[in-house]
Amino acid sequence: MSNDKRFYKKSQNLAISFRLLAGGSKVFALCSKLFALSSMLYALCFLLVFWIGCASVQEYIESPGTSNGQVTIFLNGPDKTSQDITFNLTAVNIMSEDGTYREIMGTPLNINSIAMTGRQMLLGERTLPEGRYKKLQLIVKQASIKRKGKMASLALPPEGIKVVIDITVNKNQNTSLFLNWNADASVVDGYMFSPVFSVKGQVPELSTLLIYVTNEGSNNVSVINRQSGEVVATVMVGRKPRGIATSLSKERPRVYVANSGSNSVSVIDPTVNKVELEIPIRFGREPEGIAVVRISPEKELIFVTNYGSNTVSVIDPLTQQEIERIGVGSGPIAVAVDPLIESTSGTRFLSFTDINLLKSYRERFLNVYVVNKNSKNISVLMMDILRGRLEDVINVNVEWNPIALAVDYQRAKVYVANYNFDNLSVIDILQIIKGNKTGALSAIINVGTSVIGVIADPDLDRIYLLKEFPGEIMIIRPFSEDFGTLRETMVPVMGTITVGNSPRSFISDPEGRKLYVVNRGSDTVSVVDKTTKREERVIPVGKKPYGIAMFPY
Repeated sequence: MSNDKRFYKKSQNLAISFRLLAGGSKVFALCSKLFALSSMLYALCFLLVFWIGCASVQEYIESPGTSNGQVTIFLNGPDKTSQDITFNLTAVNIMSEDGTYREIMGTPLNINSIAMTGRQMLLGERTLPEGRYKKLQLIVKQASIKRKGKMASLALPPEGIKVVIDITVNKNQNTSLFLNWNADASVVDGYMFSPVFSVKGQVPELSTLLIYVTNEGSNNVSVINRQSGEVVATVMVGRKPRGIATSLSKERPRVYVANSGSNSVSVIDPTVNKVELEIPIRFGREPEGIAVVRISPEKELIFVTNYGSNTVSVIDPLTQQEIERIGVGSGPIAVAVDPLIESTSGTRFLSFTDINLLKSYRERFLNVYVVNKNSKNISVLMMDILRGRLEDVINVNVEWNPIALAVDYQRAKVYVANYNFDNLSVIDILQIIKGNKTGALSAIINVGTSVIGVIADPDLDRIYLLKEFPGEIMIIRPFSEDFGTLRETMVPVMGTITVGNSPRSFISDPEGRKLYVVNRGSDTVSVVDKTTKREERVIPVGKKPYGIAMFPY
């Protein structure tokens, strides 16, 4: 290559280098500007996140609020009616004393007078500021009436549908309103739909007919009169209420609610249906299950399973204080206790020797049974009655996925529901008392999976299993020891009863006639007749209902 060509080549390369350098400078300048802009955006985002975070923390700290309460509105259908009226309710608003309207219900509902006869419907609930409220506004889109087999449209009043009320919303309390619909008086001049409602507030009533249901998504408890099959009151409690139990004392009846979200136990006075006080859980996290046991005629103890800390809190209801913290397995989710020793009277399943062994043991001790979901075992807490303190902890491995349990004292058995396995674990209480832990466990097989609850019914010689999917109660027969190996091969299913969506818990009434099932997926309680084996009524409650309890007398 000649010198001229080499010079031209170097000059060309140098020119390209300068152009790249100049372009790089421009790119660098552009990058610098973008970096500065991104820094500003980053700082702005940081401030925004910080501001939002502070606001969220403030909202969390203040929730449910120092100046907020709840309002729940029910529609009670007519006892009987001769009118077949259907209307589409699109919204329900409530007016405060200053004339401000707030929406209570925003999901359209089709309501029919015949279908609503003798029934109750939850229209809506909302957290509202403290103060007086004077009026309800019902937004109705259309209405019709069926006459001689034909539907005819009804005109709507031009002024709208308004119901006069006079209520006061108090902080951290629920106010329930019941609209009793008189369907026969709701058509004017044969063509105008003008519904007639009588408004009734909740009336405190202390009755053995009351049922209490925790609504985790509503932060309240529904109070149901099982004679009328209707909600009669709603009690605002802590955040995410789950487990619920009643005292055994008739002299000072109380209802105890485990609030998983606020780490506390709400104490409800059933004579006024209000929270009497909140007991903080200081030595545990995420309280879940709760049970009450009587250790003497004058003294009761409350046991609370703390799912998040693998402990059980023991609470003295008289002093409202935790008196003991007991370490158990991983993920304690449910708890049950020995009933009164008198419950063994008249049993046909135990020998005279077995009954005497139970009575001798109960003169000094009682057992508390804790389901440890994650460690797949049951902790048996041996409590000293005289001292009211823990004596020993016995762990029984069930190997599967325990989630619920029930004590059958007439058989001296504890039945454990295993969610992801088709065996029902059976723990022999007498063997536990004798110290034979390895020989205390047996099983009833082929009961299916997704069992989330269990109830023993020795009077009818049955066990009821609650299945989350497909939403049913399975009835099985507990084989006696005489069946030997047949217990390990036979499928003891006696029948099934369909209930609501995703049931979570259930309970039997003290008379042994009905089962009440909490349907978490459909926000209802199913009433099941044990004799006919059918669902006979569905009762609306709050959002994501979880636990259920009633007084045992």
